[in-house]
Amino acid sequence: MNSANVFEQIEKMGELPSLPQSLLQIQKVASDERSCADDLANCILKDQALTMRVLKVVNSAMYQRRNREKVRTVRRAVIVMGFETVRSLALGLSVFDMMSKLSRSPWLAEIARHSLATAVFAQILAENSTAVPAEEAFVTALIHDIGKVVLLECSPSAMDQVLSDLSGGVPALEAERRHFGISHDRAGRRLAARWQLPVQLQNIIGDHHDIDPLSPPKRMDPLLATIVFANAMSRFTCDGTNEETEYRILRKAGRALGIPTAKLDQVYDQVASQIEDLAQCLGMEMGDLKEYGAVINIKGSTNVAPRTISAEEIAQRTAQQLDLYRKVGHGLASGEAPDDLMDAVLLGAVDILGFERVVLLKANRDEHRLKAQRWAGMAADEMAHFLDLPLKRTSGAVALAVLEHRDFHVPQANSPIYGPLAGEELLRLTQCVGYAVASVRTIDGSVFGVLYADGGAEGDDISAEQAIELSGLAQQIGLILGMAKRVPLES
Repeated sequence: MNSANVFEQIEKMGELPSLPQSLLQIQKVASDERSCADDLANCILKDQALTMRVLKVVNSAMYQRRNREKVRTVRRAVIVMGFETVRSLALGLSVFDMMSKLSRSPWLAEIARHSLATAVFAQILAENSTAVPAEEAFVTALIHDIGKVVLLECSPSAMDQVLSDLSGGVPALEAERRHFGISHDRAGRRLAARWQLPVQLQNIIGDHHDIDPLSPPKRMDPLLATIVFANAMSRFTCDGTNEETEYRILRKAGRALGIPTAKLDQVYDQVASQIEDLAQCLGMEMGDLKEYGAVINIKGSTNVAPRTISAEEIAQRTAQQLDLYRKVGHGLASGEAPDDLMDAVLLGAVDILGFERVVLLKANRDEHRLKAQRWAGMAADEMAHFLDLPLKRTSGAVALAVLEHRDFHVPQANSPIYGPLAGEELLRLTQCVGYAVASVRTIDGSVFGVLYADGGAEGDDISAEQAIELSGLAQQIGLILGMAKRVPLES
């Protein structure tokens, strides 16, 4: 399989029948400032199965530790637990029923087991940190690996090959790329965009593997940090084999989320006491869980996803990218000049991916600036000469890509939802509608700079597909730089 097959399947999944009427009504109530407890309760009561599940969960160990009262009605649940808590639970439980019908593979049990464990860890970390709402952390963690369901739905046989590679010691993301042409985090981001989920949720689904819990950036979005550390902690063995590594991650989590070490030591006791009970409340055994996903698409949230690209165009692009990658590999093996290979990659961003302008910016840490080194596309040279930007957060995503070792997609960059992330100075210089940036890292892990691309001055916005594919080209440039005998670009 390749990424084009995965994207085609995501398009089909995006055409699923509308969400249940009860869920649509809950969304409507949630977005109406005039709604009250009775309004939300009445929506939930229209679905008998949902009513029973909500009551079981709010009476579970996870919620009863906050309030000892036995909750017997949905209206009382809204009053006792809070409007937002019950809304999140109802939405999550409703969408779980829909998501669980996407696949019948037995591997779904492992996905679900990990998702539920991560969700409980996320909620407890959030409660101890108070940096993000606990229910938001819980729901986000439940769906952070939704891309695995995407891959599984695309090809169970390819997933079997992935699992075989995992048993042989191949890293998970590498195995997924080998057999699907894309990893589950990127596939999950694509589905989240297809469903028009909130942008922050799309980014966390797509970025949660971009952060190393052993070496996180000094500043992180609190919700992303919560998911990253909950994801790591849910896989701890606690058997002494990896004791030193696991303890280091705990300390990093404490620093990032502002949780004292003493509280972190109690997290596992809290999780152990709640996860089995929660699983039973959901009608599942912990040893035989089905995928538990909670995808929330709140009506009225800002949708900044640009146009979609047809499956045929994606397939054509994929084939052209593979040809380009083969050319780079052959060029490295035959000793072709690194500059020529990088020029070929930059032209690929224009000719294959459809960007109007693309610029390779080098990070000069001595001067704390980003400076254009190479470029391609119409009028890219005119823009590149002005792209001399401070290497600090006020420069927006173009600098954050270097500082945080992450990739960013900033469509409709002037919309209020992006704020400082877009970079006021960058937008003034480029006059673009939206852009994408991908960090350029050499094979030793060091960051060289960033690959910037847009649709031209006041031209078209860029798509999620283009942003994802730009990351692949940035990896090729990193490979060229790392394999070269000397760094070919000077400050």
